[in-house]
Amino acid sequence: MATKKAQFLEIPCIEFKQDGHILYFFTGDAKKMWKVFAINTKIEDRDEGYQRTLSQSRVKAIAKYVDAGNAITQSLLISLDHASVITKGGFKFLKIKNTPKAGWVIDGQHRFAGANSATKNINLPFIGFVGLSIEKQIQLFITINQEAKGVPSSLYLDLLKNLPNKTVQEVAKERAADIGTELKKDEESSFYAKIVITTAPKRGEISLTNFVRKVTPLIQPGKGILNAFTETEQRSIFNNYYKALKNIFPKEFNRTDSIFFQTLGFGGLINALPTFFSVCLREYSGFAVEDATKVFKKIDYFDFNTWHSKGTGSSAEIEAGNDLTTELNSIFEVGKKGGSALRV
Repeated sequence: MATKKAQFLEIPCIEFKQDGHILYFFTGDAKKMWKVFAINTKIEDRDEGYQRTLSQSRVKAIAKYVDAGNAITQSLLISLDHASVITKGGFKFLKIKNTPKAGWVIDGQHRFAGANSATKNINLPFIGFVGLSIEKQIQLFITINQEAKGVPSSLYLDLLKNLPNKTVQEVAKERAADIGTELKKDEESSFYAKIVITTAPKRGEISLTNFVRKVTPLIQPGKGILNAFTETEQRSIFNNYYKALKNIFPKEFNRTDSIFFQTLGFGGLINALPTFFSVCLREYSGFAVEDATKVFKKIDYFDFNTWHSKGTGSSAEIEAGNDLTTELNSIFEVGKKGGSALRV
């Protein structure tokens, strides 16, 4: 007859305090704990999770390390959602609901997955919070992993909205991240499925990190050329810019290795956007797709193909942006007075 599954796990623990926080140290069999603790993986295109995607090569390497008889001495940080602390015979125990997702791994996901995948059974050391909010979990994850190798900075940018007491720069980065995230989800956008958050960009993709790096200065409160516009208007400006680009330069736009969706090309285009935006607003009293298309039409001979050989780095982006800006200046009288309300 099958043994009935216990409703709760009772695990001996040591309670200690750290700067006002109550923490619990305990140990547990990696394979058993894997059944009740989960990794809150960030889901692309959805406002869920905060962990980066597991690297299977790292998981396999750790499993091999464990099977070779090596010890994992560093504790894993856990937030326990379905647990309480009880006392028996003068000793403290964590009473954890014996169910999947009773707790979330904040730090140590690869060690945890590797130990679970190993042939050998080992006990792992854990430090746990009880009932830690998702906002605090994210804050701890970012603090612990900010400098960690292999953690995509795009993931931090996407999580910024969950942090309290943000600086002006962080607010601007958060808005830039929101703009990029919305553009990548909009099927009508030129950036649809071309901005990535949790993975490294492939050919024809831009990382959210790169998008935010270039867009933030343009929308920063009190400084950027687009700072006075709403987020919806700002999103339309970037989208219309690229839609107009596609209208006039479809061959380059539709290449699988389009320079427009590479770090250098995107950087060069955004560097030229302040001049382009001013010209378009002055000449056509707006920045709708048809307005921006008219501006690009004036320089439809421009050879973006030369940008493929410019190399990489900020200096190459500046050079590319200067190429486009110079061409605009040669066609339009930049600085001429005029213009009216924005139409996007």
